[in-house]
Amino acid sequence: MKILNKSGAVRPLQYATVALAVLLAGACSTTGNSPSQAQLINQRLDSQVQIQTQGDIRHDIQDPEVARLWQESEIMRRGGQLDLAKERLQEAITITPRDPVLWSRAAEFELELSSFLRAENYAAKSNFLATLADRQLRYRNWLIIKRSREGRGDLLGAREAELETTKLSER
Repeated sequence: MKILNKSGAVRPLQYATVALAVLLAGACSTTGNSPSQAQLINQRLDSQVQIQTQGDIRHDIQDPEVARLWQESEIMRRGGQLDLAKERLQEAITITPRDPVLWSRAAEFELELSSFLRAENYAAKSNFLATLADRQLRYRNWLIIKRSREGRGDLLGAREAELETTKLSER
């Protein structure tokens, strides 16, 4: 079928648009048994969040008191005492409030405690304090922001955060 304009000429743009719509509709259909492309991507991102936000963070700390508090916090975190670990970390943040790694770890604690808005705010603060060279830290923070937004039901915001992680991983 040809699409003609008033003078009888073929309309290539509209023809291409119809063809594109048909292709997209076909690409969107899935069988009931296989996961969609979006589901596969979300599964991969979920596993990345767990890999990137779980476990130990290497961080050089100059202040011995902050180092002690960090170490205590990590020991408590590994022991499942998140509230106590969070308290120790907050003490360290009081001493060195411009340390982006401390804020990132605090964001992780808040995420694990389902304090989604606070987790997002702490991760955003960490990104603000981080340098451009701190790509891995900023990537980690954007993953935390994504999960926080998902936890609050902000799916558009979660998608925006996911795009930020993609930008950071492409560089």
